[in-house]
Amino acid sequence: MSEPHKTEQTESQGLAVASLVLGILAIITCLVWYIGIVLGVLAIIFGAVSVKKRGRKKAIAGIATGSIGVILSLLIVWVVSAALPSLQKSQRDTARKNDVSALVTDVLSFQTENRGQLPSANDLTTSSLAQVTSIAGEGEPTTDKAVLKTGVNCDGVSSTRNYSITILLESGSPYCQGS
Repeated sequence: MSEPHKTEQTESQGLAVASLVLGILAIITCLVWYIGIVLGVLAIIFGAVSVKKRGRKKAIAGIATGSIGVILSLLIVWVVSAALPSLQKSQRDTARKNDVSALVTDVLSFQTENRGQLPSANDLTTSSLAQVTSIAGEGEPTTDKAVLKTGVNCDGVSSTRNYSITILLESGSPYCQGS
């Protein structure tokens, strides 16, 4: 065998092996999508270049694993982009619920300091709350406005000592805590 022909076969074999290794790495790193895509594309390119020469099976395996790596990476991107808005919505609703719990604690503290008297909406502050920006004594709650009703609890039971704090969640359903 002549020396140039041997070198060409060795290069082709090297590209086929590189294609296979990059393809396997693309599958392994698909969770870090940008790395998985780059490695997968390189595996496909190296495999395509060496597929007609020596090491054909490794080149085909490199193309296949590179393609799988790219597909898995793109699938990860799609799943995350589809799930992210729902996760953010849930996180904001959890913050709203925590804000209402903090307001209930403030009401209890006010009652302790004022011989059981219930506070008005003006007596409560929103400075340390994440989602609630205002508190009203009447009207309808919104996603950023809580409504404090005195004299009635969340179940509608009336008493001078009852109260309820309601806010609207992003789904449109009210969330209420109180006495």
